[in-house]
Amino acid sequence: MRPAYSVSTVRSAESALLAQQSHDDELMRLAARGVAAAAKSILTGPAPRRITILAGPGGNGGDGLYAGAFLAEEGYGVDAILVADAAHDPALQAFTAAGGTITDQPHAEATGLLIDAVAGLNSTRGLSGAGLAAYRAAKQHDTPVLSVDIPSGINADTGVAAENAVEATITVSFGWARAGHVFAPECGTVVLCDLQLPNAPRSFAEELTATAEPAGYIANEPTIELPFQWPAEPVLADAHLGHVTAPKPVGCTGPIVDPTPQASSTKYTGGVTAICAGSNAYPGAGILAATGAMRATPSMVRVIDNDAVVPHLPEVVPHPNAEDKVHAQAWVVGPGRGTDEAAARELRAVLDRGLPTILDADALTLLAQSADLRDRVRSHPRVILTPHAGEFRRLYEATFGRELDLSEGVGPRQRELAEDLDCFILHKGRITTVTAPGHAIYGMNAGHSYAATAGSGDVLSGILGATIAQVDHEKADAEYIIMEILHAAALHQHAAAIAAHTPDGFGICSASQIAAAMPQSIARLLVMQR
Repeated sequence: MRPAYSVSTVRSAESALLAQQSHDDELMRLAARGVAAAAKSILTGPAPRRITILAGPGGNGGDGLYAGAFLAEEGYGVDAILVADAAHDPALQAFTAAGGTITDQPHAEATGLLIDAVAGLNSTRGLSGAGLAAYRAAKQHDTPVLSVDIPSGINADTGVAAENAVEATITVSFGWARAGHVFAPECGTVVLCDLQLPNAPRSFAEELTATAEPAGYIANEPTIELPFQWPAEPVLADAHLGHVTAPKPVGCTGPIVDPTPQASSTKYTGGVTAICAGSNAYPGAGILAATGAMRATPSMVRVIDNDAVVPHLPEVVPHPNAEDKVHAQAWVVGPGRGTDEAAARELRAVLDRGLPTILDADALTLLAQSADLRDRVRSHPRVILTPHAGEFRRLYEATFGRELDLSEGVGPRQRELAEDLDCFILHKGRITTVTAPGHAIYGMNAGHSYAATAGSGDVLSGILGATIAQVDHEKADAEYIIMEILHAAALHQHAAAIAAHTPDGFGICSASQIAAAMPQSIARLLVMQR
């Protein structure tokens, strides 16, 4: 995981570096070198195609125009659309002097890359006019989009998208990530490069780290290999400018539980998971949750009061009810379980055990309906809630008695709910966000949406239960648990990518296929960690 900083913090660090420049635009030109390096990495192929730059009036536009100048000097054909009446004049002069062309109507079919350099950290509005027309044409031709700092129309603090916001393939940023990157799937893959001025004691990343606390943490989970090859060495700027580190995608790192059996392992040593899922109305939910757990661990999985599971998974151990003598290290409650009084009694019985517990689907509905159950969650030592957007809204509004306001993004509201209920919250989506009381938001961008299919969340709850059952909770602090929650989400997303892959490319997958792909997903993550 990599830190992400607020706009005010980034501005402060930037000001410190600007004060150490030897000449005007030194830092801007350095950033433009990083943009140009990222552009060249994307523009691979037998014949370089033209580049179109959407250039705004300020520093972000200057980054784009200087990058265009550097690319034109290397022989690329570069067009620029000025989206405002003004532009950063020295960068515009450098651009035209290098052979760049100012235009209102680039040839979309000949464009191999669109660079979005409109507003950056000041972004509050989406595109309009000629810039919007060029962006739509690029999307129609499946042209990659490279945004500078953050896509136009995406709030750099909250990740909230305005109308006509850009959906980038790649977002290149400097130093560390911006807070908005944590929440906005429109950023695509976030690529970071550091900037080091020759006379500055600290680089951009070092200045951020030394002077401020992160607003959150971010990772792109490389579930699908990018078609772009990033340079391995620092990008050298002009002799008097310093250097830019090679742009690289933010990776996902952290403590990872290895579930593979060791020499002394038994069916119990990896942690036993108990599953309360499925019902007569929704038998498949229990099967999917139990399969997710079974495929995520070699240890025992127990299923509670669900006869439909055993014919599909003869490995599981059935139990008649949650009050039975069920020995487990973690519990999963909710998928397809129902919301009647029997389901509420079962949930109370599980929470009363005080063991690590994952609550999903119908269990979240029960929480929204019952103040008593919410109190039990508050007094429980380790509960993990896994809502999607609709479930989050219902639970938030029931807990606080007011409408959910997402004008500042989901992050502040997620932290608010985690603090009130004193629990971990995993908010599901293309970007998975996780937080706990007293902790920042951690976001993981899967880079695809193949897991957006019916029953996929049931599988995730089982995977998460099996993952949490493997943790030594006497030694694990909250940050470690957050990492393992993200680990389970990464396993799920990798499994979805594996399941959706065919000999002819990526297609679709079902939830049961995601569960079946779990052994390969585990192997893939273990290889990546080594």
